[in-house]
Amino acid sequence: MQNKQKKVQSKRKGAFLGVTPAIIFLLVFFAAPFVVLLYYSLLTIEQGDIVSGPTLQRYIELLSDPFTYYLFGRTIGLSFLVTALSVLLGYPVAYLHSKLKNPTLKTIILAIVSAPLLTSSLILTFGWIVILGKNGMVNNLLISLNIIDEPLKILFTMSAVIIGLTQVHLPFMIVPLVSTLQNLPSDLEDAAADLGANKWQTFWQVTLPQSIPSITSGVTLVFVLAYTAFTVPSLMGGSAMQLVSVYIWNTVRSLAWDTAAALSSILLLTSLIIISIINFVSRRLTKWQHS
Repeated sequence: MQNKQKKVQSKRKGAFLGVTPAIIFLLVFFAAPFVVLLYYSLLTIEQGDIVSGPTLQRYIELLSDPFTYYLFGRTIGLSFLVTALSVLLGYPVAYLHSKLKNPTLKTIILAIVSAPLLTSSLILTFGWIVILGKNGMVNNLLISLNIIDEPLKILFTMSAVIIGLTQVHLPFMIVPLVSTLQNLPSDLEDAAADLGANKWQTFWQVTLPQSIPSITSGVTLVFVLAYTAFTVPSLMGGSAMQLVSVYIWNTVRSLAWDTAAALSSILLLTSLIIISIINFVSRRLTKWQHS
């Protein structure tokens, strides 16, 4: 009996030692910076100099300013729009991949989907700047086809930011869907067909409900990445783009570090709240599916 207890204790000790490096890494590179961020958000800083100690003044000012709600509402709306577009564009690609029998075509699709993941978002953004610019490919094509007489202003608009964010983050939606759809048992669709369901009914009542967990994973990833994105909004939307990430950067440049830290803390908190809501809705849908 004592030998068994010693073995159990030894296994627990070994497991703890095994995860210790990961715990230390998380504390040093995730928890500690967040604590520093919260500390700076409670200070009063003017032109980079600390004027007074901890206070909630910055949070009170931000939460009593209507512009803060407009800024976060605009950013959340943009992020959900990018997420919705990613679902609408990504699901057909993943579904097509799962139905293809030719392994070469499947590999080509995966290569195309994975290409943005292997390229810096900065490079992708500059590519879109060339395409959507005043003298870019889109305007030149529309003019050559006599659709427009003068170049459209696409760059430095919200539309440009939506296009850039959707393209950059679309793989994060497709990859989880591909993993789930290609592993769905074909027996489920065969059983639905035997019961008289057509392909459309089979998709809505069998395939789509089974892919809810992967849709949730993709939605969570894309939303968080779009919500906190900086490179695409700042380069394709300009420094005047009224989104949280760009506004935080402008605040840091003006040396108002306390306000920037408070905004960053609110950004993180709202991210956690929205992720929790998404997961709650997903669990409810899953329970409703099995009920």
